[in-house]
Amino acid sequence: MTDDSSTYIPFPDAKKVLKFAIPAIGVYLCAPLLSLIDTSAVGLLSGTAQQAALNPAVAVTDYSARLLTFLYTGTTNMVAMAQETDRGSTDKPETAKTFRVALQISVSVGVGLGAFLFVFARPLLRKLIGNDALDPEVFGAAMRYVRIRSLAMPAAAAIGTAQAACLGMQDIHSPLYVIAVAAIVNLVTDLVLVGSPQPWIGGAAGAAWATMFSQYFAMGLFFKWLCHKPVSGPVSVPPARFALLPTPSLFKSESFSTRGFLADRLHWRDFFRQPDPATAKGFTPYVLPVLTTQVGRCSAYVALGHTVSSSFGTVSMAANQIITSIFYSLIPVADSLSMTAQSFLPGIVARKPSVEKAKAIQGTTMSLLKVAGLCGLFLAGVVACIPLASQLFTSDPAVISLVRRIVPVLFAIFSLHGVFCGSEGILLGQRDLGFLGRMYAVYFAVVPYLMLQVKKAAKAGAAVDLATVWNIFLGYQLFRISAWVGRVAWLQRRTNREAINATDDAPSVLL
Repeated sequence: MTDDSSTYIPFPDAKKVLKFAIPAIGVYLCAPLLSLIDTSAVGLLSGTAQQAALNPAVAVTDYSARLLTFLYTGTTNMVAMAQETDRGSTDKPETAKTFRVALQISVSVGVGLGAFLFVFARPLLRKLIGNDALDPEVFGAAMRYVRIRSLAMPAAAAIGTAQAACLGMQDIHSPLYVIAVAAIVNLVTDLVLVGSPQPWIGGAAGAAWATMFSQYFAMGLFFKWLCHKPVSGPVSVPPARFALLPTPSLFKSESFSTRGFLADRLHWRDFFRQPDPATAKGFTPYVLPVLTTQVGRCSAYVALGHTVSSSFGTVSMAANQIITSIFYSLIPVADSLSMTAQSFLPGIVARKPSVEKAKAIQGTTMSLLKVAGLCGLFLAGVVACIPLASQLFTSDPAVISLVRRIVPVLFAIFSLHGVFCGSEGILLGQRDLGFLGRMYAVYFAVVPYLMLQVKKAAKAGAAVDLATVWNIFLGYQLFRISAWVGRVAWLQRRTNREAINATDDAPSVLL
């Protein structure tokens, strides 16, 4: 292996991170964008009761789908590492095998999750809502939505995994094509179905059918994109990631496309075969820590939704659905920084301890945090426009008033959300999975406890409302940011110490 101690290791500057992160938004945007379209269509075409049904229903489907994040995190990191193994190869066999195995696993896991949601939709909704006196129309609409959306889980898992693999190969365009097509199909189908008076066709059910159709259409388009070579010539391959070159020009990978990359290497029969055991085993380190992380994150969202659904009534449920739909459509803007970190850092982290490795990690971290600050300013500006856009989601003045009351809390959350996501991505890119798992295990207990205290207070007649639970969420976000930034600084000091121990002439900048 090449001695890295005195060899320059290129790393992305802030401009490169920004160019990569903006298109990378697509990998996280699919599900929340479709839910946002559903929320708007149902609120305007079917009324407050059907929109209120989306609050628990979307919570069940989208939070369950977030449990698949271990697939996406594992895929991005493993594909990025496979790129290192394939450095210098023209056909990238290890990368292609990792990509194929990830897709095989994703479809199987998606089928299992979808079956679980279909069978247990009723008890899951009852637990989440926690209110037997809920309007039967609202509960029935929520049931139909969850069961229809459960049928689309294999497609959702496959799309997310394919997008994650593309980003691991630094293809920043293909995910955007899929998102654009899915959004257009979903919008058109919403307009056709949601206004129907038939309970299994219109309203919340119509929105669910629209999302399902759009996801399967997008999955088919993605597979065609990956498995058919362009007519004009052979498949292009990405340049060697982090190759030992003297200038950062290595990162000129924006033009790379995964189109046709799996041609003759992925067939529909592969989804009925056992994945390669050795490659599949590579996902194991990501399952428990990332799953724990997602359970910890989702527990806060689920507890928030449960408190609202069980304590504050139909108007608050409708308002909360609008708020959460906007929330989940904005967080991908910052979540893309997490995926960007996971695309660039693994190749650097895999190298031997050296001064150049420490400099490259530090340089990448600083670039990410600079972009994170810009991201926070942008998101805060968008949040400030919510009062002007609230009428796009409902015509109910009581719902609009509640939405506008939460805007200051969202402003504070999103001002710092870029720093949070960038820091979490740095931890994931350095495989600090144990720390994340432990912290989210704590959050899993603490945040729901605080939310349930609000529910208890509401039942006792205390002056608590929708703003109360969102203020708790703000405190949770501030604590996470402090913990993550502190951990990133600790990891950098550890990397610097390793460099000093490995090199006698380590410069004082690492001290």
